[in-house]
Amino acid sequence: MNPLFLIPVVVIIGGIIFMVMMNKKHKAVKSEIDMNKERLKYESYKQELLNSEFSKIQKWMNGKPIDAFTSASVPQSTASKVEEHITDGLKKVALSAVGVRLIKVDTECFWVLSENDLHFFTTNTSGEKDEHIVFDYFSIEKAKLAYGGILKSTLGAYSKSSEEYLPKTHLLTIDLEGNPITLEIHDRLNYVVDPLDALNLEKQFKTRAKYQVVGEKFVEILQNKFPNLKIA
Repeated sequence: MNPLFLIPVVVIIGGIIFMVMMNKKHKAVKSEIDMNKERLKYESYKQELLNSEFSKIQKWMNGKPIDAFTSASVPQSTASKVEEHITDGLKKVALSAVGVRLIKVDTECFWVLSENDLHFFTTNTSGEKDEHIVFDYFSIEKAKLAYGGILKSTLGAYSKSSEEYLPKTHLLTIDLEGNPITLEIHDRLNYVVDPLDALNLEKQFKTRAKYQVVGEKFVEILQNKFPNLKIA
């Protein structure tokens, strides 16, 4: 028998063995993460991430205090609504300042709570700040919050087993230039695995834990400051 015919067999068997080993390691590393203990490190994790991976947010806030921050997004339904307002011309003046950019958002967005103000940042494809909208105390006091489920834009692009890693959202409906608009709050910072860390499961899980601890605290802190946003 030509030994070359054995190469595919060896590759397949090697692949199966590798997958089995990685699955075992995945379960072992995952079991070592105690999220209740991780949540006690919120303040240190928040500051660590603001000083490292998310230092750009500190720069964008230009010295203003950061009580909490997390990832965000513009629901497709909101984007469509804004687009209709702009194209029908009736409210073009009211929404043209920020609406045009909101309907194009498919890049990273962030919420930042700073004292009595909510800051909404959009970014461009380079990750740099694109739009910066500030909602003041009076707007937040009249806003409404609802649970929005798993981030809709990711549906269809994940397996059931990975669902636990997807962000869940809250929908914040708030006044924007005289018009109500709904924007999404994520319960964790968006995490994209660095290709260099593809096999480093310990680092992946520890990073995911930090991103989740910091992100999921956002709504709680927001609701404590604005009781009108508590969900019955």
